Amino acid sequence: MLAKSVMPRARRLATIITKIRTSMTKWFGRSTPSAPQPLHRELHRAARFWPVEPADFDEEDTLPALELGGVLVFVYLDSDSAELQVSVDRYAVDQRLVRHDDPDETVPIHITVQGETVFRA
Repeated sequence: MLAKSVMPRARRLATIITKIRTSMTKWFGRSTPSAPQPLHRELHRAARFWPVEPADFDEEDTLPALELGGVLVFVYLDSDSAELQVSVDRYAVDQRLVRHDDPDETVPIHITVQGETVFRA
Protein backbone atom coordinates (compact mmCIF):
# COMPACT_ATOMS: atom_id res chain seq x y z
CA MET A 1 0.00 0.00 0.00
CA LEU A 2 2.82 2.39 0.89
CA ALA A 3 4.60 1.63 -2.41
CA LYS A 4 1.52 2.68 -4.39
CA SER A 5 1.41 6.10 -2.72
CA VAL A 6 5.17 6.72 -2.85
CA MET A 7 5.89 5.69 -6.47
CA PRO A 8 3.96 8.54 -8.18
CA ARG A 9 5.77 11.06 -5.95
CA ALA A 10 9.15 9.46 -6.69
CA ARG A 11 8.45 9.58 -10.44
CA ARG A 12 7.40 13.23 -10.17
CA LEU A 13 10.58 14.06 -8.24
CA ALA A 14 12.70 12.24 -10.86
CA THR A 15 10.99 14.28 -13.59
CA ILE A 16 11.73 17.52 -11.76
CA ILE A 17 15.38 16.57 -11.25
CA THR A 18 15.73 15.70 -14.94
CA LYS A 19 14.24 19.06 -15.96
CA ILE A 20 16.62 20.92 -13.65
CA ARG A 21 19.65 19.04 -15.02
CA THR A 22 18.56 19.73 -18.60
CA SER A 23 18.09 23.43 -17.89
CA MET A 24 21.44 23.74 -16.12
CA THR A 25 23.21 21.96 -18.99
CA LYS A 26 21.63 24.36 -21.50
CA TRP A 27 22.60 27.44 -19.46
CA PHE A 28 26.01 26.46 -18.11
CA GLY A 29 27.19 23.76 -20.50
CA ARG A 30 28.42 20.38 -19.52
CA SER A 31 31.58 20.23 -17.45
CA THR A 32 32.41 16.65 -16.67
CA PRO A 33 35.90 15.42 -15.75
CA SER A 34 35.90 13.11 -18.77
CA ALA A 35 35.17 15.93 -21.22
CA PRO A 36 38.32 17.23 -22.93
CA GLN A 37 39.31 20.68 -21.65
CA PRO A 38 41.13 23.37 -23.64
CA LEU A 39 44.85 23.43 -22.85
CA HIS A 40 44.75 26.78 -21.03
CA ARG A 41 41.95 25.60 -18.72
CA GLU A 42 43.71 22.34 -17.97
CA LEU A 43 46.97 24.09 -17.11
CA HIS A 44 45.30 26.89 -15.13
CA ARG A 45 43.45 24.35 -12.97
CA ALA A 46 46.66 22.43 -12.36
CA ALA A 47 48.69 25.55 -11.41
CA ARG A 48 50.46 25.39 -8.06
CA PHE A 49 51.97 27.88 -5.67
CA TRP A 50 55.27 26.84 -4.07
CA PRO A 51 55.77 28.77 -0.82
CA VAL A 52 59.13 29.46 0.76
CA GLU A 53 60.69 26.45 2.44
CA PRO A 54 63.07 27.15 5.30
CA ALA A 55 66.66 26.18 4.59
CA ASP A 56 68.97 23.94 6.52
CA PHE A 57 71.59 25.65 8.68
CA ASP A 58 74.09 26.07 5.80
CA GLU A 59 71.77 27.01 2.90
CA GLU A 60 69.32 29.78 1.97
CA ASP A 61 65.52 29.60 1.97
CA THR A 62 63.84 28.61 -1.27
CA LEU A 63 62.08 31.31 -3.26
CA PRO A 64 58.29 31.50 -3.65
CA ALA A 65 57.15 30.35 -7.09
CA LEU A 66 54.11 29.80 -9.26
CA GLU A 67 54.18 26.68 -11.44
CA LEU A 68 52.12 26.60 -14.61
CA GLY A 69 52.65 23.96 -17.28
CA GLY A 70 56.01 22.98 -15.84
CA VAL A 71 57.25 26.57 -16.00
CA LEU A 72 58.31 28.09 -12.66
CA VAL A 73 57.89 31.84 -12.18
CA PHE A 74 59.73 33.24 -9.17
CA VAL A 75 58.87 36.70 -7.79
CA TYR A 76 61.07 37.88 -4.96
CA LEU A 77 62.99 40.78 -3.45
CA ASP A 78 66.71 40.74 -4.13
CA SER A 79 68.54 40.69 -0.80
CA ASP A 80 71.31 43.04 -1.96
CA SER A 81 69.46 45.68 -3.99
CA ALA A 82 65.93 45.31 -2.53
CA GLU A 83 64.64 45.23 -6.12
CA LEU A 84 61.59 43.20 -7.08
CA GLN A 85 62.84 40.46 -9.37
CA VAL A 86 60.93 38.11 -11.66
CA SER A 87 62.62 34.97 -12.89
CA VAL A 88 61.21 32.38 -15.32
CA ASP A 89 62.55 28.81 -15.35
CA ARG A 90 61.39 26.74 -18.33
CA TYR A 91 63.37 23.64 -17.41
CA ALA A 92 60.43 21.22 -17.04
CA VAL A 93 58.00 22.87 -19.49
CA ASP A 94 55.00 20.91 -20.72
CA GLN A 95 55.83 20.01 -24.34
CA ARG A 96 52.40 21.16 -25.49
CA LEU A 97 53.56 24.75 -24.83
CA VAL A 98 56.74 24.50 -26.91
CA ARG A 99 56.85 26.12 -30.35
CA HIS A 100 58.11 23.19 -32.41
CA ASP A 101 58.18 25.22 -35.65
CA ASP A 102 60.93 27.39 -34.10
CA PRO A 103 64.48 25.96 -34.51
CA ASP A 104 65.22 26.83 -30.85
CA GLU A 105 61.91 25.27 -29.72
CA THR A 106 61.03 28.14 -27.43
CA VAL A 107 57.97 28.76 -25.28
CA PRO A 108 56.03 31.91 -26.18
CA ILE A 109 56.31 34.46 -23.36
CA HIS A 110 54.45 37.76 -23.03
CA ILE A 111 55.24 39.94 -19.99
CA THR A 112 53.29 43.05 -19.06
CA VAL A 113 53.77 45.62 -16.31
CA GLN A 114 50.72 47.73 -15.39
CA GLY A 115 49.07 46.50 -18.62
CA GLU A 116 51.95 47.59 -20.87
CA THR A 117 53.99 45.00 -22.76
CA VAL A 118 57.63 45.03 -21.68
CA PHE A 119 58.73 41.71 -23.21
CA ARG A 120 57.41 39.39 -25.87
CA ALA A 121 59.19 36.40 -27.43
